[in-house]
Amino acid sequence: MNTLCDIAPNELQEKDLEIEQNTSAERLDQIYKRILVGTDFSAASESAFEQGLKLAKQNGAELVIAHATTIPSTLCFMPPESYGEWELHCRAEAEKNIAALIQKAHKEGVKAHKLLLQGLADDAIIEAAERLGVDLIIVGTHGHRGVSRLFMGSVAAHVVSRAPCAVLTARASKQA
Repeated sequence: MNTLCDIAPNELQEKDLEIEQNTSAERLDQIYKRILVGTDFSAASESAFEQGLKLAKQNGAELVIAHATTIPSTLCFMPPESYGEWELHCRAEAEKNIAALIQKAHKEGVKAHKLLLQGLADDAIIEAAERLGVDLIIVGTHGHRGVSRLFMGSVAAHVVSRAPCAVLTARASKQA
């Protein structure tokens, strides 16, 4: 399992991924070679991961599973040591959750990498996609409309409007 955590998004380079170069054995039906799935571990993200896994398997592509964290504005009123504790807790949770997704990908025969990013999710995903030469970004959408979308924002909408490659949005299943 390749790990890309602890690398700031602006430092990511193509060389950071150990990619097997396909030469004459390259699949003719391979549309995507590198797929980035953004996750916040919600039901919508689970749907995005499932779509990414399916497409990666069909295309013989590698899967980059990305999670971005930002320091919540409520922490600015806390003592400085709270930042470090919060960051350690978030990293540990993200590591655990992504490890489960990577294990699932490996069981399906898909090469997968984790990517832990800092910053706003849409900015971090777009920058990572540019740096890593991603062919497809997949993100979940919660389907919020109106005022809730205005206040919550939409990572998916921002990624779609600014991505350097194709973007697939996946809705959460009705059971979620």
